[in-house]
Amino acid sequence: MSKGTKKKRKKAGKGGRRKDSRFSSLNISSIDQHKRAGSKLVPPLAQIPNMKTSSWSDHHMPEMLWAVLLASVLERRHYLDVLRKVVVQCRSWFLREDDGTVEEQSPDPEVGLNFSIVADQTKLAEVSDEEFHDFIKIPLAHPLGYAALRPILLIEDLPGIARWKRYVDAEPTEHDWNTLAHAIANVLDHQSEASTDIRWFKVIVAIMSGRMRFPASFADRLEEFRLFPDKGDMRSVRPSIRSMEMSLRRNDPAEWTEGFWAQVLRDTVCIDPSEGEGYTFIETGIDPNTLYAARDGVIQKFRRNIRADRVDAKLDSAFGLVLYALGILEEIGMHRIHTRIVGAVALRSLAEVSITIHYLAKTDSAEMWQSYRVYGAGQAKLAFLKTQQTHGDLPNFIDESMLYSIANEDTWQEFLNIDVGHWAGSNLRKLAMDSGAKDIYDKYYDWSSSYIHGNWAAVRDTNFVTCHNPLHRLHRIPRVAHRSLRSVEPDAVKLVNEMIGILEGLFPSDEIIPRVALGEPESSATAPNTDQDNESSS
Repeated sequence: MSKGTKKKRKKAGKGGRRKDSRFSSLNISSIDQHKRAGSKLVPPLAQIPNMKTSSWSDHHMPEMLWAVLLASVLERRHYLDVLRKVVVQCRSWFLREDDGTVEEQSPDPEVGLNFSIVADQTKLAEVSDEEFHDFIKIPLAHPLGYAALRPILLIEDLPGIARWKRYVDAEPTEHDWNTLAHAIANVLDHQSEASTDIRWFKVIVAIMSGRMRFPASFADRLEEFRLFPDKGDMRSVRPSIRSMEMSLRRNDPAEWTEGFWAQVLRDTVCIDPSEGEGYTFIETGIDPNTLYAARDGVIQKFRRNIRADRVDAKLDSAFGLVLYALGILEEIGMHRIHTRIVGAVALRSLAEVSITIHYLAKTDSAEMWQSYRVYGAGQAKLAFLKTQQTHGDLPNFIDESMLYSIANEDTWQEFLNIDVGHWAGSNLRKLAMDSGAKDIYDKYYDWSSSYIHGNWAAVRDTNFVTCHNPLHRLHRIPRVAHRSLRSVEPDAVKLVNEMIGILEGLFPSDEIIPRVALGEPESSATAPNTDQDNESSS
């Protein structure tokens, strides 16, 4: 290993994972573990060639619907007992009658092994009437067996539905939709207890039928599988079961499963957790007295630093950036937008303003201060010239006279260049790195930018909610009222106060500019809205 490699690895692991995160125990790839491919960062698993994903809940769980229903209605020890008896009974389905050996399956080199050694809905439709009778009598022998399996009769496209109706011999009721929904809810998570138990059944069928061969060193783990869940450390056994089950799946999934999901979506209604909600406006936690005192302090300091120069790019730009930030902060708090979409947009603007003044203060060169100012004047000129080429009414927000005034304020616009690049010949991320403000960029820029650009994550976050009908596979439905976000005020106040400190460093004196204080906001709702926090756990 080269010295450069060692140094790079040490640097990548320096920060480590945040230990107080609720997700700190999850096996998540870090940013450094992603591989850059053009403009994309590719996670480690996605780098594996010919990788093909397989969905438990979408395609392979419905194939085990009979077991899913049993796991929902019966006590765990009872349905596991049923599954064990089914293993013994159906083992013979996968053996040749002449010599007891397992029937071979030829893998497709393009898609891998199409594993059909499993007692799923498709297989149960293929076995003989006698074999199906031997199977179905096991769950139906339980006192709750008929009630547990009756919802399966609701599924129109279920393979072998006529035979299921003949044996269950009961008309499904409306309540059976609730039973089905509750059963599906238990297994949507592929790592849930019920899901793992059913996946264990698939694995043990393959093992007991001799379809899988293992070395002698695997004897202890096989014994843990056989006596599951009563033997071994489940923190190790359960992941092993799930990993092995993924290699025991049909390829491709049965077509009827798509019909299953289409029917349950059609025949059941969405459950909207946002129904009845309205818009909530939370009073600001910003102390207005300290906010306006800070603004007055900045203005007074500006006046004491005015020089005879006609244009003082450093003075105007430094104080202007802080005043601009204070203006944004005022609108965030006094207009109660700190939990609204525009609050996140405002925080994004504050992050860029903060990084800008960090960079200008770090370089503190007349050239950079002037470049920042001239670039802005050039943008005003560009906008003004576009108004001159606009036909019809101008957008209402454009003040044509103000654009012309700013463009010509320092010099006649005919001598003013328009820079269509960046005022520092760089980008915001590099400015943040060069000025020691990368933490601001990482904390505040990326996610808040989503709200400015209206990308899917921000749209999803604010205007969709997860349907609470498990039969709809956790799909998204529009919210009655867009979601209130977490308040940006603590972050905004922190950024603004840091900018005031930078300003004091640029223009040192004995005077201290007051800082903005933040207290506890009081809720003042115009309509009820209980969904204040992120609903990602729905």
